[in-house]
Amino acid sequence: MKKNLLIVFFLLIFLEVTAVYAENPRVQCGNGTVTIKMSVPSTNVRCLTVMNSEKAAEGKSLSEARISSAAIVIDDYKVEGKFSPEVTAFSMNGLSNVNSEIYQKAVDLTTMINKINGGEGINAVTAPIPFLPYQDKTQLFVAMPEIINFISGTAIRFITAYGDSGAMVDNGNLLYTVQGISQDGKYYLSITIPISNSQIASPINPAGFDWNSLPPESWKPSLTELDEMAKSVSLQ
Repeated sequence: MKKNLLIVFFLLIFLEVTAVYAENPRVQCGNGTVTIKMSVPSTNVRCLTVMNSEKAAEGKSLSEARISSAAIVIDDYKVEGKFSPEVTAFSMNGLSNVNSEIYQKAVDLTTMINKINGGEGINAVTAPIPFLPYQDKTQLFVAMPEIINFISGTAIRFITAYGDSGAMVDNGNLLYTVQGISQDGKYYLSITIPISNSQIASPINPAGFDWNSLPPESWKPSLTELDEMAKSVSLQ
């Protein structure tokens, strides 16, 4: 599955790495409009930026839109043919300047996050959960959702997959993702990490599967490791 940010032209700019003794290194990436800072499990990372937003052309897939953003690509999590392992910060202003269907995802997520912070908590999370970058395929399921409070905002973490409606899922399309909004409402956070589970040996119907029955240690990468990484994110 192709992640739409990677089909546009990117400008590779400054990536700052701060070594913290006995802790994961902290890195940052910015495009002049938004800067993302976070702790990562290694320094095998890259900074990708999109400087200006541009709508997808009429008649073209919405996934071809360019959105002002800064992304940290974590190559240690890369799996050929799957989502690029990225932690991406989109500016809400940039999202408002592209196709309305894309911006609506940000509006819908903001509404859901506001309900979470307003006292509804996890009960405010309903499928499908708004997701960026924009996908032409269907969000097949939502499993194991949790609220993640990152340094500068609130997000929803969940396991999902994209494909044709009704499709089965397996380790070839499972995805760990975090979708969030900064406290000031200026930035949208998207984390996409390919994930697999040693207990899933063949395609399954996600709708009838008990995801919570899977042992925590069966996930690769570790959900705890990924959640801690997500919590370390700061957007400005």
